[in-house]
Amino acid sequence: MSLAQDMAAVPERAESTTAKPNPAWTLLRRILVQPKGAVGLTLVVLYLVLAVIGPALAPQDAFRQNFAQTLRPPSAAHWFGTDQLGRDVFSRILIGARATLGIGVGGVTVAFLIGVPLGILAAWRRGWIEAVLMRAIDVMLSFPDIVFALAVVAILGANTQNVIIAVGVVSIPVFARTARAVTLSVLAEPYIEGSVALGASPARVIMRHVLPNISGTLLTLSTLLFASTLLSASGLGFLGLGTQPPFPEWGTMLGDSRSYIRSHPYLATFPGLFLAVSALAFNLLGDALRTIYDPTSRRAARRLPMLNFLRRRTAASAPPAAGLAAAPAGPDAPVVAVEGLHLAFRTGEGLLEVVRGVDLTICAGRTLAIVGESGSGKSTLLRAIGTLANPQEVAITAGTVAIGGEPALGLPAAAVRDLRRRKIGIVFQDAASALNPVLTVGAQLAEAVRAGSRLGPQAVRQRCIALLRDVNIADPERRLEMYPHQFSGGMKQRIVIAIALAQNPELLLADEPTSALDVTIQQQILVLLREIQRKRGMAILLVTHDLNLVARFADDVAVMYAGRLVESGAIATVLEQPLHPYTQALRASAPGAGEGRGQPLRSIPGEPPLVGQLPSGCAFRPRCPRSANRAECAAQEPPERMVASRQVACVFAEEALS
Repeated sequence: MSLAQDMAAVPERAESTTAKPNPAWTLLRRILVQPKGAVGLTLVVLYLVLAVIGPALAPQDAFRQNFAQTLRPPSAAHWFGTDQLGRDVFSRILIGARATLGIGVGGVTVAFLIGVPLGILAAWRRGWIEAVLMRAIDVMLSFPDIVFALAVVAILGANTQNVIIAVGVVSIPVFARTARAVTLSVLAEPYIEGSVALGASPARVIMRHVLPNISGTLLTLSTLLFASTLLSASGLGFLGLGTQPPFPEWGTMLGDSRSYIRSHPYLATFPGLFLAVSALAFNLLGDALRTIYDPTSRRAARRLPMLNFLRRRTAASAPPAAGLAAAPAGPDAPVVAVEGLHLAFRTGEGLLEVVRGVDLTICAGRTLAIVGESGSGKSTLLRAIGTLANPQEVAITAGTVAIGGEPALGLPAAAVRDLRRRKIGIVFQDAASALNPVLTVGAQLAEAVRAGSRLGPQAVRQRCIALLRDVNIADPERRLEMYPHQFSGGMKQRIVIAIALAQNPELLLADEPTSALDVTIQQQILVLLREIQRKRGMAILLVTHDLNLVARFADDVAVMYAGRLVESGAIATVLEQPLHPYTQALRASAPGAGEGRGQPLRSIPGEPPLVGQLPSGCAFRPRCPRSANRAECAAQEPPERMVASRQVACVFAEEALS
């Protein structure tokens, strides 16, 4: 049966009938779950309401002068007192909110409408246009903001409209430089090149692809710049170059009060307080938006509500539950014991399960390799075992993890750090990014050695030298003073391994440690890991795509698909005669698995299922050659069971034995 016929025989996946949440409500919810976002948004809304209905709320005429009531302190008749002309300060603050906030909004709008197109133009055209625009912007940035605004107001004249223009022009360089930077990043994406290749006009590419991708960053920047624009405008008002009398504006009110600052401080206190709180409100809101839209922030928009944080603190301080009790220690106890582990990504729409009921154990002195296609959940599982899963992004919904007989889940932050230091070492995929480029190798090794110890400087140095010798780096005394860029890729990976071994861990986690290295260096690194394992007796959990590497260096293998282990056991058992069709397909697609010379490599038909969109029954069913016309495969997900000395999650595993 062809793949098309096989797929046609499979019932279509049930489509979700639930309506997608409104993006505006999703954004609002993501702001409100952050304390700073909730406070900032509340204050901003209050200020905007004040700007709209402030004149209606004013208890007195803000323009009426009463020389019999000049410079009166706050009282029941005048809540904020009166100024030097007998005018009610509270009423003037309420009416001045519209002018003050209007100047801020107008200035940001002017800067946005001019600066963003200039930045996009510079990124799109490049060449001499970019050079001219960027040099002009650099010249503008060389002047202090207030000086530049003063020059603009001096040329145009002192009034509210010219103040808006002045503070807007001052902020143009910030918008232009930011828009250029984020646009360059978007233009480097392959889908932009594809759109251009399909004949899309520049205007369509910018409107369709560029602006939607940079809008979050620009929105955040607008909110943050509003506060600085507001303060710049108030500075001009303080100097008498802002909104002209008799119209009130908070900066102008501060300027009028400077002659009475010692005798009547309340004249400056209340306008200054309103001005400071408004700047704080927009800064808090802007910081919350940056947390959501910043692509490099691992905490972006996924913070849990404050009540959930308090619940986690309470749970952490409570006695461990029965399911988290420490595993029994002993000479035969496994270094790693994972039971029924379920992991899910936190999204705006809810939880998306990515690891589904994993059970595994690793004993001292043995290497377990987890293999599978990209997206199967291997690295997520490894990070959870290593206590590195960010709880703001990944939820552990069920199961237990024990490292060296100690529970690794539900611990306070200090206990988690102590467990990592004493029992876990980690070797990451990219050694170059795992090392700090501005610190010497010796400084980074010493930091790992000193963690949790009270060794003196000489003892720390000797320990660092011994670690470099353990990973076969020659002349370690001299190498300690060198920087990462002075080492090759393989040497950097050896240094990362040395750092991971600094605390004599019981478990070493290796997430594709050789994928960035050439074949010869791969062999050397893996031989090194085996030698260190024999000397120290530690367990190794290896995540990789390379079955040939697994066959040579691992003791046990676990094959992972769609978040589950579908087959696991000893290397000789699983790879010699795989029983699960996915394991068979992986082995058949590995280079050297039996294809003739000059023949193309085999591939696995179909695509892995998307997270949260698994088919009914067995997740591998749409790609499985055994599942055709078999209702058992679609009825339920097959449980793991022991077949021929290995665990297999397949109803028809015995067919591979015949």
